[in-house]
Amino acid sequence: MERFVAQIRTGQILLVVCCIFYLIWWSLSYRPGIVVNRVGGIRGLLLLITAAAGFAGAFICMHGISGVPKDGARMNGVAVILGGAAAYVILFFVTRNGLGRPVTTELVLICGWAVLELCAVNALECAGRLSGGRFRASIWIIAAAFAVSMILYVIYYRVEANLAFYLAMVPLMTEAAAMAAITVLAGR
Repeated sequence: MERFVAQIRTGQILLVVCCIFYLIWWSLSYRPGIVVNRVGGIRGLLLLITAAAGFAGAFICMHGISGVPKDGARMNGVAVILGGAAAYVILFFVTRNGLGRPVTTELVLICGWAVLELCAVNALECAGRLSGGRFRASIWIIAAAFAVSMILYVIYYRVEANLAFYLAMVPLMTEAAAMAAITVLAGR
């Protein structure tokens, strides 16, 4: 059991690293008024590190989640995944048709992140690492980071370019902070 908990925590740490490198890459590649090759040179290396940390973190975390017995789980993992897929579809149409926001990769990342985190918290609770208040706090942390991400996702194209540049960094910070907080809450 401890091996799987360690994998979840390692995956979370790698995803925080992914967010950090994504922030650095974003700050160099998307500054308003500056045209650069977003995948060449140091930017390409940063993007490669971002992707490697992200894929490794998600894979290791999912491996740990799948290894924890879910006896007495508060949430059904399949329901969480299906709920996340349904949320994506609903948000796709609401943000595009109702709010006029072009759909971008960030929407699938936001929804996928929330699903992964809910599954991780569920597994950590089943492993005895997030009981009672720490479990509820983790759910609220995920919900808050998701809400911030969605609000900023919707307004991104509605604000001035310089402000959008900075606001786009906030979800990476809130999601990294959420994963770090959950990792700490699940520690012993």
